Amino acid sequence: MGALAALALAVTVLFAQHALNDATDVVIRGDGDTLVSTVIVDLWEAEALTSETLVSVLEKHEARRLRYVGLVDRQDHHVVAEAGTATIAKASYMPGETLREGRRVRLVALIPPRAETRAATGAGGAPEGPALLQPYPRPYVVVELEPPVIERLQGVVLRITVVATVAALVLIAFAVAWSRATARLSAVQQQVESERRLVALGRASSVIAHELRNPLAALKGHAQLLVEDLAEPSRSKATRVVDGAERLERLMGVLLDFVRDGPLDIRAATPALVVERALVDLPRDRIRVDLSRAPGTLHVDAERTSLALRNLLQNAVQATPDGADPVEVRVDAKGRDIVIEVRDHGPGLAPGAEAQIFDPFMTTKTRGTGLGLSIARRIAEQHHGRLTGETHGEGGAVFRLVLPLNYEPE
Repeated sequence: MGALAALALAVTVLFAQHALNDATDVVIRGDGDTLVSTVIVDLWEAEALTSETLVSVLEKHEARRLRYVGLVDRQDHHVVAEAGTATIAKASYMPGETLREGRRVRLVALIPPRAETRAATGAGGAPEGPALLQPYPRPYVVVELEPPVIERLQGVVLRITVVATVAALVLIAFAVAWSRATARLSAVQQQVESERRLVALGRASSVIAHELRNPLAALKGHAQLLVEDLAEPSRSKATRVVDGAERLERLMGVLLDFVRDGPLDIRAATPALVVERALVDLPRDRIRVDLSRAPGTLHVDAERTSLALRNLLQNAVQATPDGADPVEVRVDAKGRDIVIEVRDHGPGLAPGAEAQIFDPFMTTKTRGTGLGLSIARRIAEQHHGRLTGETHGEGGAVFRLVLPLNYEPE
């Protein structure tokens, strides 16, 4: 819309310039014809058409912006005499034609013939009859002048062009700003809608998890008793019930972690403690930890930070095939942040999936909730940090959990 308005404004300016040029030609022709008529009268009354005569005419009309006067032969168009400096390069010797370049205007006119009185004489120079009128042809007169109206109209055109250019730039800038604002508003609306759905989902998940916890605990307890009392093959069936109940317990734990939004318990902790908590129940022989550049202490919620790191490590271990290099964990201090980097040696992320992988319930696994990365990012955002993921240049996926060394609550 802004571009169309700017284009329409440009077209309007072009038409305005064309109209001003036409008006300028009309005004110039009127002023120029008057000046040319005066010059012709001066030349017609002159005794001889010489350069000195032209100089005097030029000086006489200098106040009227006359800059050049020339006499041109009618036959071969060579300059007979001239005064001043001609600046219009294009030659034009057609009477009545007007040429304009910049502030200069060239006009060409004919000096009308005048009758000269000369008595017919006979032998010895004595007059023989009455005086006769003989035609006296004269060359073309070429004048160049700088009418003040050109300067004024050029100033008007320049001001119109400048104002139109500024207006067009403002319109384009407004259109760009409006487009960006609309895009940001759309993104905010989508984010708000997503947050609203997550809040509703969180409340529902929390209610379901709390309502199922007690019956599930009773089911698991009785199934464990049956495992102790029953013999095979009934014991195996009871064992499967216990395994299913434990799996449901883990799922409820994940859901509660996802919806948990209480205040952070910020305390001083060492990076080694955070990593150690994250490694519980994970295959340590498949994970390599580098704390050589880690800071001495950091102020975070150690429990939630360990949970976020555990989710990253668990995904990395699952993505790395057996026999490949171990998962790499590096803790590094960069300025006022701590960067925890987890890199696996799997196939890497699918193209364009860098943002989608953090959506709740987004998973490519046959067994999984798809909440691990969502929980990790939520914990990062609770610390005023961020979590990003990408495919490493040498293969595999790399996730970077960036947290402030010293968390400052709002």
